Amino acid sequence: MNEVILRTEHLTQRFGGLCAVHDANIQIHKNEIVGIIGPNGAGKSTLFNDITGMYVPTEGKVYFHDMDITGKKPYEITKLGMARTFQNIRLFPTMTVLENVMLGVHCKTRSNLIDVVLKTKRARQEEAEAQRIAEEILNITGLYDYRYNYATSLPYGLQRRLEFSRAMASSPEILLFDEPAAGMNEQETKDLGDFILKLKEMGYTVVLIEHDMKLVMSICEHIYVQDHGECIAYGTPEEVKSNPSVIEAYLGKEE
Repeated sequence: MNEVILRTEHLTQRFGGLCAVHDANIQIHKNEIVGIIGPNGAGKSTLFNDITGMYVPTEGKVYFHDMDITGKKPYEITKLGMARTFQNIRLFPTMTVLENVMLGVHCKTRSNLIDVVLKTKRARQEEAEAQRIAEEILNITGLYDYRYNYATSLPYGLQRRLEFSRAMASSPEILLFDEPAAGMNEQETKDLGDFILKLKEMGYTVVLIEHDMKLVMSICEHIYVQDHGECIAYGTPEEVKSNPSVIEAYLGKEE
């Protein structure tokens, strides 16, 4: 099996008396597609927030390539090679598709404010390179023809894909998608699944939180199941589907 690229050890997140994540121990292998599922309020997004620096865990550790990244700032984690999307679309509405993706590239540039204001040679070179990379990504994601459109003029499914494009622009090794199929119709969801499989072919590692079980079961190699902040199951799609604890969490326990 490929190397472990991301892992957590005894990760716990408390908010006052509420334990949103309890003793989470996950391992994500390089070039793997992994799903994290569970009922609403199971702690899935909180787990993502702990991993990506949005929250500082109450207890436990997060490791990326065996580097302890616990408590690092989100921009620091992005620079290391991890990118994510959120449940709600977060695009810049007054910027074009191309400009939105170029913003993802800029986290890797070295130009400072003075370089930008004075339009120094370094700033001009980095801007040209950012545009080249952004256009290359838009070609891959099928959005090149929309590059001069305003982001919010795109249909919902393409706005989601634009978010993925911007995440890819930071040159990550691993992509974390938080409910990527939310609000999509059946065809858009199918296209999303094909797109994520394409990302794997390109060498990316993908972790997704998702409620669409058809999508998760069709593309994920392994699945973690969260319930009330705890991991209650882990395995292949077939193993997870037949796990009694998972069935109870989703369907309820018979009286």
